Amino acid sequence: MKRTLSVFLAALTSISIVSAFPVYACDCAEEELPVLLCTKCRKDDIQALKRTKPKLTANSRNDSYYYYGSYESRTLKWSPVDNALLYYIYAKPSNKKSYEKIGSTCNTEFYTTYTVTTSYIIKAVSFDTEDRKILSRSSNEITLKYRANRKPDYIEYDECTDCEDGYYEEEEICEEADVIEAEVSAPVLSTETRSEIYRPVMPDVYPNTEEYAHVTENSFKLASTDPVSTFSADVDTASYANIRRLIRDGDGIPEDAVRIEEMINYFDYDYPVKDKSGFSVYSEITDCPWNKSAKLLHLGITAPVPEEKPDSNLVFLVDVSGSMYDPVKLPLVKEALSVLTDNMTEKDKISIVTYSGEEKTVLAGAGGNCKKAVTELAESLDAEGSTNGERGIITAYEIAEKYFIEGGNNRIILCSDGDLNVGISDTDELKELIGEKRESGIYFTVLGFGKGNLKDEKMEALADNGNGSYHYIDCAEEAVRVLDKECTENLITAAKDVKLQTEFNPDRVKSYRLIGYDNRRLENSDFTDDSKDAGEMGSGQSITVLYEIIPSGGKAQKGLKYQKSTGSEEWCTVKVRYKKPEQTVSKQFSFAVDDSFVRENLSDNMKLSASAAMFGMYLKNSGYKGSSSPENALSLIKDCDNEGAAELRELIEIFIESKE
Repeated sequence: MKRTLSVFLAALTSISIVSAFPVYACDCAEEELPVLLCTKCRKDDIQALKRTKPKLTANSRNDSYYYYGSYESRTLKWSPVDNALLYYIYAKPSNKKSYEKIGSTCNTEFYTTYTVTTSYIIKAVSFDTEDRKILSRSSNEITLKYRANRKPDYIEYDECTDCEDGYYEEEEICEEADVIEAEVSAPVLSTETRSEIYRPVMPDVYPNTEEYAHVTENSFKLASTDPVSTFSADVDTASYANIRRLIRDGDGIPEDAVRIEEMINYFDYDYPVKDKSGFSVYSEITDCPWNKSAKLLHLGITAPVPEEKPDSNLVFLVDVSGSMYDPVKLPLVKEALSVLTDNMTEKDKISIVTYSGEEKTVLAGAGGNCKKAVTELAESLDAEGSTNGERGIITAYEIAEKYFIEGGNNRIILCSDGDLNVGISDTDELKELIGEKRESGIYFTVLGFGKGNLKDEKMEALADNGNGSYHYIDCAEEAVRVLDKECTENLITAAKDVKLQTEFNPDRVKSYRLIGYDNRRLENSDFTDDSKDAGEMGSGQSITVLYEIIPSGGKAQKGLKYQKSTGSEEWCTVKVRYKKPEQTVSKQFSFAVDDSFVRENLSDNMKLSASAAMFGMYLKNSGYKGSSSPENALSLIKDCDNEGAAELRELIEIFIESKE
């Protein structure tokens, strides 16, 4: 009986609430009509849909499951149509005068229930990328008769008040009924043509299988013997958003989930005006809030903004495997798709590739102004099956290459929880797969979704090796922030293979420690090696770096800028090396940090970055956290008047309350 009930619950999730017929307006239409296109544009329907119209059938009768009232269930099936990207399902119950859309799918079957005799029609929909038209063709009509007054397959809930779940088969006695250990909920579905259906809420008993990479934390280094610090830029923000999700849900925070540089770089800082001709820099030295014997060096580097926004060729690679069947996974992916299309124009190109057990090209090369088509296609996506991410990645690159825009922003955007269980699934093999495509001029951005099954290690590795960034989407607001408010920063590359190298002056610095960037360390020789991959920075995007410094006088190392004691006021020299998106040879600029950057009081920039670092070190249980605590991190930004500080204050307050 438990198996039957699980089938029933799964079936309920397929039921679509009845909605009105969609309205599309084309350029030549004088008014919007309740049809897919105006009369003038529908004349090409038959030519665009080359094969015969879909032939609609239904499977044999299914037994009804547990319910209040009586209904029947059937699976509609139809033949595929050439060029069809989507199928709409329309129903006309015998007590209604017209058809209503009850759902849509990319597959060729659809589960439906009915409480009266009902007629159905399938409409195949195609999108003509050249003429910018939505085209459609309808199937034959079939009628499914409802069997009235048949013997029920159940005993009503209120007829068995002694059973915890209220369900047992007619042949069973109450004492022998299977009991589901779950809290009983109220009915959840109700329409004019559908009876209320009783559905218990199943408990969340799934184990937490989230995966995070362990990386050794940066330690202090002596400036007299090891004065050079070299690392790759990192503008990812996934760690902060993921930690926010864990805190809001009241879950424990794995130490390896905390990447302090991503917590620091999540926020916007008041850096110099972004210069269109090149990078801008910011620097500040103050007392370290968590270590009284140390100073804190804050560096801010902002990438240039291109004179003109390049046209975009975006390929959405969407994981539709069974693991994505969750309210905070696929529904948020659909939200992200909808948000990003709002920023696209007719010169842009958009494609959608899905993968589960197999990959499928849902949309290829459509104009960025086809927002309604993209939205409808996104809404049709459903999650089921295994996860062959390898095939999806290969197909996404093929589509991106086919519609490649010279001098444009060519990018794949992966939307997934990272749970790959078919094909290549090992992190190192995935890095190799993506690395082979890195020089194609196609960037690979990763958006992580979901809880309980997040494969953070794989997601970060894919972005790092695909010349892209990694962001975690924990709510609709985060989708808007990443893909709307900061669209150009996250999705338009201004500089690639960005490396930073800081040389400390032993006259001023005894030892130093880079805070965060633990998995971004590079060998000093990698700095001038143009074959060595590094991070990317988007248009006008900033990277923030913190060093904890122990001041002192000391001997310098030969062969470097500070090879002998000169009494220089410089604490360090920072070098930045990068390539323009279309170039293979790097450029370099540098700037020195001297006593003119020392501040007695912490600026709002320093307070915010230091607070994020303190909170991160506490959560990570860092060996260098000193006096870091949620309370001290909160106190540091209590008077800061900016949006980032307000966001961080709220999160820390939630965390403190959860521990009381």
